[in-house]
Parts: sequence; structure tokens; C-alpha cells
Amino acid sequence: MTDNVDLSIQQFIEAWRILSSAASSYSTYSAEAVECVFSGVPIPFFNAAVLTARGLSPSAAQSAAERARAWAAGRGVPWMLAATHEAMEPGADCAAILESCDFVPVMALTGMMAKRVAPVDNFPDGLVLRVPEDDPACEAILDVNSAAYGMPFAVGQPVWGRRAYWKDHFAVLGFAGGRPVSSAVVVMSGGHRYVALVATAPDQQRRGYADAAMRRALELAREAHGEHPTFLHATAAGRPVYERMGYQAVSSHTIFMDKSFLGEH
Repeated sequence: MTDNVDLSIQQFIEAWRILSSAASSYSTYSAEAVECVFSGVPIPFFNAAVLTARGLSPSAAQSAAERARAWAAGRGVPWMLAATHEAMEPGADCAAILESCDFVPVMALTGMMAKRVAPVDNFPDGLVLRVPEDDPACEAILDVNSAAYGMPFAVGQPVWGRRAYWKDHFAVLGFAGGRPVSSAVVVMSGGHRYVALVATAPDQQRRGYADAAMRRALELAREAHGEHPTFLHATAAGRPVYERMGYQAVSSHTIFMDKSFLGEH
């Protein structure tokens, strides 16, 4: 039987398959205790290895991480490794375990689930929500995320900056003063509405813009596929926002990167 920790791991893997499979260099790898899903685009966010087993001992976690590293070495792109704290054996410190084999923790994520999220009620003044209908609008999704998270998403424009990709999913852009200021996307993942790429331009934050875009994307997915539960992996900054929307934490994760990609030899 799948519990919420397993669900969180599975959602991570399935969502990254959906997001990455449009890339021409897409590849996957499955081995004991680890799954890798790589777009092949040189953005760490779109190349993920995920530790999958439960009750992982320190040695088993290290071995799984090394298997991922060996496979990734032939891809030549930066990548991230996701470890789930609840999947480790009791008392195991996954940060210390993986740091010992040169993986550096770069981000904490919380797996969160809600059965439903209400549509926007208090709509932010001056915000206009639109479904991107052409390539420039789709490119703006990555531009907003690049600015919000300081990640070089622009190199992914040939894949995720195209309407041909988003026509099968649910993307929403928020505009204020005529420019894109927020984004959110929803993909159908294993019977769940999975939320990703939620962002607000740095100079427009704390106005409810991303909240409104996300609720609209969820609403569009519900209209097309029904009232499925919704899942996401939240940053520390996003978690309280999602809790106010009705999401509940079900798992905790640390994202690592290979030290070599951070210039720390």
C-alpha cells in the first residue's frame, strides 16, 4: 500500500518525467534505490535523481547516490539529487550522509497535498490572468521563474518556452501594468493535479499574484479532468502560503547538488 511518503516520492518522479520528456535529450535511469529523470537541458532543476527506497541506511543511501552520479557523468549537465527524510532509517542524517560523498545541500522542499483548493476569492487589484497562447507568452513563464529563483531558465526556452508543450497542460500567467509578473502551471500526474513553476517577479511579491495564478491553473485542470487531489513540493518560503490555501505537509526533502557543479573541488 502506498503511503503519503511514497506518494511524494512518486509524484516527484512522475512530474519530472512529464516536465522533462519533451526535451530531445530526455533520458531516464532506474537502479536499486534511485530513479533519474534528465531532460538533458543544462538547468539543474530539469535533471533530477531521486532516492526511492524506504528505510535507507547510510551506506545504502551513499551507494544509491553514487549510482546516480556514475550514470549522470555521461550526460554532462548539472543535476540535483532529492532525498526524503522520512525514507531514511530512524536516526539517519541524510545531509551528513550525502555530504560525506561530496553532495552539497542546496534547498529544502516539503511535499504537500490538498484534496481541493478554492478558486480565487479576493482577486488582486491590477492583476490580469491569461493562459499563454503563443511562444513569447510561454517564454515569459521561464523568465518570471528565472527572476524569482535566480536560476538560468532561459536556456530551456526551446523546450518549455513553446506553446506546443503547454497546450497539453495548464499554464497561467499573471500580468500587471502590461508585463508578466507571476506564473503557475499544473500537470496531471498519477491522478493528481501537480503544481510547479509558481513564481512572482521579485519587485511584485507579497501581492497575491502567484496565489491567483496557481488557483486559476488548478481550476482549469479541474474543469478538464475533475476534482483530483493536488500535490506540490514547496520551498521554505512557499510553504506557509500553501498552508493557508489548505495544503498539508506529508514529507520533507533535501535537494543536493554534486560538489563539482558548484565549483567546490
